[in-house]
Amino acid sequence: MVEHENDKILTEILKAVSDTTRRSLLTQLCQQGTSRVTDLANHYDMSLNAISKHIKVLEKAGLVTRKAIGRTHWIEPKIDQVRLVENWFKELKSIWELRLEILDEIMKDGGTEMAELTVNIDKVINASIDKVFDAWLNPKMLSKFMRGMPDMPETDVEIDACEGGHFTFIMHLGDETIPHTGKFLEISRPDKLVFTWASRYSVVDNSTVTLNFTKIDDNTSKISLSHVKFIDEEARSGHEGGWRCVLDNLNEVMK
Repeated sequence: MVEHENDKILTEILKAVSDTTRRSLLTQLCQQGTSRVTDLANHYDMSLNAISKHIKVLEKAGLVTRKAIGRTHWIEPKIDQVRLVENWFKELKSIWELRLEILDEIMKDGGTEMAELTVNIDKVINASIDKVFDAWLNPKMLSKFMRGMPDMPETDVEIDACEGGHFTFIMHLGDETIPHTGKFLEISRPDKLVFTWASRYSVVDNSTVTLNFTKIDDNTSKISLSHVKFIDEEARSGHEGGWRCVLDNLNEVMK
């Protein structure tokens, strides 16, 4: 019952101080102390009746008291009620700080978990290391093999093939379009390619793909693909299947 009454009082207080004039009146009373209504009204470009209505709202909230001596009404501030607001804000602050602590722990745990979720694939490609490396920077070649599922049509490709350059791969699955974007972090021909990766199925920052190219002989090479940081195991598993399909497509295209 006490909490219910406090809620009602808190509502009246917040309603009372939601108005600029009433906040100004309360501040003036705290600075000057007990004052006559007429003296308070002299500071505002409004009628005595209008000021009286504002004071009545403050009275209802328990923020001021009125004492009539003869025909003169004296208004006195009563700031004890403000403690209810102060306590409410303290409670909100405690709740918010606790929530932030919990969120921080979740992010720490989640960050560790995401860092551990990795796709690692090795694939032998029947083509020279130079041709295989260059295929990853060639829009026409990319459109043919950058497909995450076997039945997908060719991918729409936009690419700025330089370090710091961005790319967009738009894959098509039926009527659905699936954009993938990223930025090239390192291009070391013909040994290494590193780029960021973002899509609707990879919604974490700093998800990165590293491709290491190894020469086996003049007509054969190996790609070691490592994709790090996923939001969960389902996303990691889905990307593993997608990258395996991409590498299989690449091998077919390079024949």
